[in-house]
Amino acid sequence: MPAAPPGGPVEHLQRLLETLRFLRGDHGCPWDREQTFDAMCGFLIDEAYELQDAARTDDTVGAAEELGDVLFLLLSCVLMLQERSGPDVGEIARRTEEKIIRRHPHVFGDRDARSAAEGARHWRDVKDAEAKARGDTAPRLLDSLPRSLPALRRALTVQRRVAAVGFEWENAEQVRAKIVEETEELRLVVQGGDPRRIEDELGDMLFSVINLGRFLGVDPEAALQSTVGKFVQRFGRVEDALRARGRTLEEATLQEMDAHWEEAKRLEAAAAVPPDSGPPRPTSGAA
Repeated sequence: MPAAPPGGPVEHLQRLLETLRFLRGDHGCPWDREQTFDAMCGFLIDEAYELQDAARTDDTVGAAEELGDVLFLLLSCVLMLQERSGPDVGEIARRTEEKIIRRHPHVFGDRDARSAAEGARHWRDVKDAEAKARGDTAPRLLDSLPRSLPALRRALTVQRRVAAVGFEWENAEQVRAKIVEETEELRLVVQGGDPRRIEDELGDMLFSVINLGRFLGVDPEAALQSTVGKFVQRFGRVEDALRARGRTLEEATLQEMDAHWEEAKRLEAAAAVPPDSGPPRPTSGAA
């Protein structure tokens, strides 16, 4: 393989592309040669989640490493597409640049946008115009949602899109009331025992909970990840406490696990209190 060229980012990107081509070649790696376009897209999705985890921390080194993994997989997908007589990375970049410029007429053209919502509307207008120019029917607002999106993220995207065109609740209390309504409907169908109706009503309730999170400005994905992480950490303390007593999870009773669970909660609460805080001291003078 040729020596790494000196220079800036363009040279390093070219070097990375050459390395990936070599890996796919006769003298490269058997694993890389066996990978398919679909498989690499799946790995790209997995790495994107790892990148999102890194983005939620202050670890810039870790985030940069995850970005590198995403870049590696993204360029691998580009090369595999090229192997199928698709465009190369330069052509993909050129087309993308043209599309980005075209869909920002309020930046590169004569339109104005005083808010993010107006900018998004210009983007949709240009996208619809492109479809009409091709002779296609303009897509409906929600038609372009990827089916492979995880259900929580898909629900959130649906809600954001319809809210952007005015299909929105007036206040958070209305959304909370909807959750109460859906919870009662779920309770009633559970009594009936019909699995399909139970699934339907549970889905309605979850959709409403996601809507409340969005309405309150809380990313429900992040909120749920935080809660799951807290549960995992707390249950780990339960397991550690049982092991310290020579007990396994299978041997422990529910009462034992509950007791250790409450102790884990107490320790978490104590750790959350600032070191210099404590109960208020009594002061002299009249109350």
